[in-house]
Amino acid sequence: MVIRGYSLMTTWNETDFVAGDVVLDFLNTVGDHDKQRAIEKLTCWKDALDWAARAGVVDAAEAGQLAATSGQSLALALLREFREAAFGLLSAFIKGVEPPSDAKRAVEASVHDAMDVTTMGSTGRQLAWDVAPEHQGPDLIRHRLALRLFHLTASPQMSKIKECKRCTWLFIDHGRGNGRVWCKMAGCGNRAKMERFRAT
Repeated sequence: MVIRGYSLMTTWNETDFVAGDVVLDFLNTVGDHDKQRAIEKLTCWKDALDWAARAGVVDAAEAGQLAATSGQSLALALLREFREAAFGLLSAFIKGVEPPSDAKRAVEASVHDAMDVTTMGSTGRQLAWDVAPEHQGPDLIRHRLALRLFHLTASPQMSKIKECKRCTWLFIDHGRGNGRVWCKMAGCGNRAKMERFRAT
């Protein structure tokens, strides 16, 4: 996918978190109204940090540490590459076609990298996997998202993932029958209605 433009957006709101899963919300960090994935919303490291904090991928203390870390440009580039590879993989899965081999390899490598720096901990009466404290550098966001993608692909939610009919945003459809077809009714759904109205 080629990102042709950049958004000036540096804040995130509830309309950016409509997918039903944090990994899918991450894959939706592009502006898109015509299946082109043309507008980059992660324009700088601050955008990525703000998104990750709002999504709960990092806490405030971690975001503060990551804001001062070195290697931000490379970490941002790798984060974007992971996003597009993961999108290519899931989009192909939804369409029932073989995923691009480069996307599959890139996702596998990201998951392996994340697993290599992961340790098991416990919170209350639950065990949880997370990136080890000594590896919580600029790749923390990407590693945590790769772990979450790994868990998502092994979950029953995979069969409920859909791609918006109008754009490339992904979401989990909990509806019955035909269920949800738009990422957001207020966005793509309304635009589709207007197009149908104009066509009549």
